[in-house]
Amino acid sequence: MIDVQSRRERGFSLAEVLVAVALLAVILLALFGLVSAGVRRAYSGKKMTEASVLAQHVLERSNVYEPQALLGLATADYATTTTPVSKTWIRGATTTPAAEATSNTNAIERDEIRNLLVNADLPVDAAHPATLSITATPLPEGAGKNFADCSMVRIVVDLDWYELGTRHRTVRLQALNLRTTP
Repeated sequence: MIDVQSRRERGFSLAEVLVAVALLAVILLALFGLVSAGVRRAYSGKKMTEASVLAQHVLERSNVYEPQALLGLATADYATTTTPVSKTWIRGATTTPAAEATSNTNAIERDEIRNLLVNADLPVDAAHPATLSITATPLPEGAGKNFADCSMVRIVVDLDWYELGTRHRTVRLQALNLRTTP
C-alpha cells in the first residue's frame, strides 16, 4: 500500500514534461503562423477592396464626359488622333501632376480624380508610389479611326500600388463608352 501511494505522489518525469512543453510550443507556433497569415490576408483584402472602389469611382467619372477631353485632348485634335490618350497620376511622397488652377470642367474633374488618389488609404512611400492611369482608345481600332468618327471609346483604369512594401498589386477596370446609337 505504501509503494502505490508513494508512486502517485512522485508526479511526472522530466522526460514527460519536456515532451509536453515541446508539443505545446509546436502547436503555439503553428497557431501564431495561422493568425499572422490571416491578418495579412485580411489587410490585403481590405486594400484590394478600397482600390477597386477607387478605380470604379474613377471609371464612372471618366465615362460621364468625353473621356478623351477629360484626359486633356483638345477638341480640335479629335479628328487627327487615332492612338490611345492617357493620363497618369503618381502618389508617393508628393502627388504628380499638381492640381490645376482653372475653372474648366475637365480640369476640375482631373483634380477630383487626383484628390481621390491623394485621399486613398493605399500604402505609399517614395520607393513604392501608387499609380493611377486612365487610357481612352477610339474603337474599332485601326483603319484610321479617330475620336471624331469612332463608334466607341474604350476606357481603361489601372491602379497600381505595393502592399507591405514588396508585393505589387494592380486593379484594372475597363468600360466602353458608346459614341453613337447602335
